[in-house]
Amino acid sequence: MCAVAVLPLTMCHQNNSELLPAGTIQAADPQADALLSEARALMAAGELSAAKRKLRNIVLNHDLAPCAPEARMLLAEIYEKQGLPRDAFEEYDKIVKRYQSSSLYTRALERQLAMAMAAAEGTLQVNVLGLWKAELESSAVEKWLRSVISNAPYNDMAATATSILARYLVRKERYEEAAAVFASLVENYPDSRYAPEAQLMVAQLWASSRTRGNQNLANLTRAQEAYEDFTLRFPNHADARKALNEASNVRRLLVQQELETGRYYLERSREYGAAVFCFENVIRQRNINPEAAKEAETLLQQAKARQAALLAPKS
Repeated sequence: MCAVAVLPLTMCHQNNSELLPAGTIQAADPQADALLSEARALMAAGELSAAKRKLRNIVLNHDLAPCAPEARMLLAEIYEKQGLPRDAFEEYDKIVKRYQSSSLYTRALERQLAMAMAAAEGTLQVNVLGLWKAELESSAVEKWLRSVISNAPYNDMAATATSILARYLVRKERYEEAAAVFASLVENYPDSRYAPEAQLMVAQLWASSRTRGNQNLANLTRAQEAYEDFTLRFPNHADARKALNEASNVRRLLVQQELETGRYYLERSREYGAAVFCFENVIRQRNINPEAAKEAETLLQQAKARQAALLAPKS
């Protein structure tokens, strides 16, 4: 019986914030208000560690108090001043997720974006064992930016964070991931000021894959489609003509690539039937790449001659 009687008593002392909807607060909490006043006075006196203890008391034991959002905001600001950006970001995140109706919601989200942007640019640094400072690790930078995107999916800040994330991935030479993030920006925020540039970046990243040793025809095709999508999505943009020209250049590259594929079949693998198919296809695209078509005509004759010789009955 004793063990059974303890259970309801224990449950009564659970943190009510875990059982109530986000943003729910009490009508008043004089004890939390008193702690907040003491914390403000300590901050004004420069006693940040003592102020932090008061604020932590509020956020841990008075999470439903009307002043809880402000306590978390002040706590986050102290963490920033003390060079603890991870702790600061986490406190801002709790404001955003728990107190959507608070007047501090937007301010907390703006601080998250500013911190994530600084981390991506390398200007926000963290202490390492108290001995030196270093840039925030890539996994944390990505986590912060994706957190902003998740916290404000329909806000312009989310589009900004998506653009920053994509550019960060480019700097880290993670090109395919960057292209996917740029594409998501165009898809999710088509009216954003970042959308046209993002669409061009998708195309350029796929097109430049060939200069990084990747001759994948599929990537060039993706680049062509991305340039063409740009002209359809943003026909009045200043770069619309440029995108159209780039799409034409990629089409020429695709034809040239097929010519080189045919040459490989002819000269290296000696698959003459495949070589004939490639050369004939290049010739059909004379209007796109006349130089390649002219060369394909010569190579086609060679491929057909070798194919005929290979198929001729031996005496």
